[in-house]
Amino acid sequence: PTPTRTPTPSAPTFSDIANSKFRADIEWLAAIGITSGCGDGKFCPDGLVTRAQMASFLSRAVGLPPADRDYFTDDAGNRHESNINRLAQAGITSGCGPSRFCPSGLVTREQMASFLVRAFELPATSRDFFTDDADSRHQSNINRLAASGITSGCSADRYCPSGLVTRGQMAAFLHRAFSR
Repeated sequence: PTPTRTPTPSAPTFSDIANSKFRADIEWLAAIGITSGCGDGKFCPDGLVTRAQMASFLSRAVGLPPADRDYFTDDAGNRHESNINRLAQAGITSGCGPSRFCPSGLVTREQMASFLVRAFELPATSRDFFTDDADSRHQSNINRLAASGITSGCSADRYCPSGLVTRGQMAAFLHRAFSR
């Protein structure tokens, strides 16, 4: 199924997003079933995204089928385990080390770029968009994300690759990925 833009309702879906600059993105994410929030009627837009949460966001967003095996040894019992395995089976992640996914690790902007590029199969580009990612092993994926219009960075010529991704930012990145 291809998600579509849903108008923002007059009352926010979540009690903590009324003043969020990502409100429309969060509403869209909820409307198409990618998220039900963080609990108690909240979305937690300023909360940081873990690798496990990222797996669930992406697996739901692109509609990955169930995996036929368990790929990692460090995610047993994690509520996101099935989505982590779906990402591995689809080739979107290879984990953080041999047989490890590091589900509680926080997602950096550079890692998020690589996850999104693989999930949405974004095309390569020869353009270098940012001045602060030359030392990043994710630089080519950061540039692919920018070329696809999913990010414009954290300032005019910077991407802030080691910055951590918030739930609100994740909603915006996913919304832009589907709107391109």
